[in-house]
Amino acid sequence: MDRALLGSRIKEARLAKKLTQTEVVGSFITRNMLSQIESGTATPSIKTLAYLAEVLDLPMEQLIGAEEPGGDLALLQEAKQRLREGALDEALEKAAALPDTLADERAALLAQASLRRGEALAQEGQLPQAAELIHKAAELADVGIYANPNLKARALLLMGQLAEGLVGYYRKMAGK
Repeated sequence: MDRALLGSRIKEARLAKKLTQTEVVGSFITRNMLSQIESGTATPSIKTLAYLAEVLDLPMEQLIGAEEPGGDLALLQEAKQRLREGALDEALEKAAALPDTLADERAALLAQASLRRGEALAQEGQLPQAAELIHKAAELADVGIYANPNLKARALLLMGQLAEGLVGYYRKMAGK
């Protein structure tokens, strides 16, 4: 979803309820953040959207325009479900397709799925592909409000272990 459209919907809903920005934000977010969301210069997280939907007494789907099947929230739920099921390639595909309005959620899902898929590839001996995915997981683990230092540490540890295996792998490829 377009950030400007989302911000416009939130502002319209707030004005329809005759609420000021200060009345809406409470202690959850700052008034400045709400202003940035309404102007389309900031992208709210799902948590923030859920809060705003509750305060504005609207279904979150109405704010983001996901009333129709196959909307952004449905895609997010599918990506999470595939990750839970261990269908990692599908989870990666669905998470990568999430829009910028769900950037924090996209990064968190991609980090988890990339790490798990990288671990599986390492077990199968596909070290270069595993290293690439695990490196991606380490980078994504630092992104957004769902940044996960434990996931990053795990990924970095695995990258260190893979480095040793890759030396042997490339020596073998070079015929030495």
